[in-house]
Formats: sequence, C-alpha cells, structure tokens
Amino acid sequence: MLRQNPSNMNSKRSISLLTQSLLELMKSRSYKSITVSELSKHAGVVRNTFYAHFTTLEDVLVYHLFDLFAQKIQLGKTEHFHEEINLVKLYFELCWENQAFLSHLAQSDGLYLLNKMEGQFGLLEIEGLIYENCEIDGITQVYANTVYANVLSAIVKKWIDRGMKETPEELSAIFKELIK
Repeated sequence: MLRQNPSNMNSKRSISLLTQSLLELMKSRSYKSITVSELSKHAGVVRNTFYAHFTTLEDVLVYHLFDLFAQKIQLGKTEHFHEEINLVKLYFELCWENQAFLSHLAQSDGLYLLNKMEGQFGLLEIEGLIYENCEIDGITQVYANTVYANVLSAIVKKWIDRGMKETPEELSAIFKELIK
C-alpha cells in the first residue's frame, strides 16, 4: 500500500504512472520478474520516486486493488444513492470486471495480495456497511476485517480455480452462506 497519502498533483501523477506502467509490463510477464528500476524507467520516474510512495511491487498491486474497490464503492453509492449498497456484491462485481488481471495474479502466485485488503477496509469508511447487520463490538471488529478479507479472497481463489463460472450474485450468496 502507499507509504503516505499523496498530498499534491505530482505525487498522484507519479503513483498513477507507476501503477499503469506495472500493469502494462505485466501484460507480457509476471510481476515477480519486474524490477523496481525497470518499472521506474518505464514510468519515466526515478527509483526514489517509487520508494517515496511504495516499499515493494506488491504494494503497487495492493494499491491498485484498493483503488479499484474504492472507485467501485463510490460508483455504487452514486448509482444507488436511494438504496443500500451491497458491499460484498460490489467486491465480486469488481472481480468479474477484472478477470484478466486476477488470472494473471493467479498465474504469478499473487492472489495472496487479495488478503492484504483487510488493512484497507478502514480507509474505505465502510465499517457501517460491513457490520450493519451484525452485533459486533470493538475488538471483534478488528478480527472481523481479517475474517471477511480471508473469506472473500478464498472465494475468489476457488472461483478462479473453477474457471470463473459463477456470477457476482452467486458468489455473494456463497459468502453470505459461509458467514452465517
């Protein structure tokens, strides 16, 4: 994830360049074979710029996943402002829309990065959406983020293994059944 929130347009631009460049390079090979120097050069920034924002290439990918999810939530809030949004369904819709990216992560043994989303739920300001139908108190919420992130990523991993046949609605129903 990001070392710090970007405070100016140059930082935001650098983060975008690094993210888009990594995604471009990943079209031809595994992210594990890409170096920070190669990524920085491709993005047109110096290595120090990379390290000002990220620690590892995995952090860039987690940021990308987080950013996609944050955008999806914002879109869901905008499109469904009169109704309650289904956060789990949004997550699986995001996976559905990004099948090629997830397949590439799977081929690179990188699906473990989905589990890193647990630390990002607080940044999304969605606790009310996650826990609205649950009677969960303080310390339990700390553990609930981990449980939810792990169950969501486990479902996605199995979905990929099975050939991505189920719809976001079906995956949401599976999640609800498992969390009961």
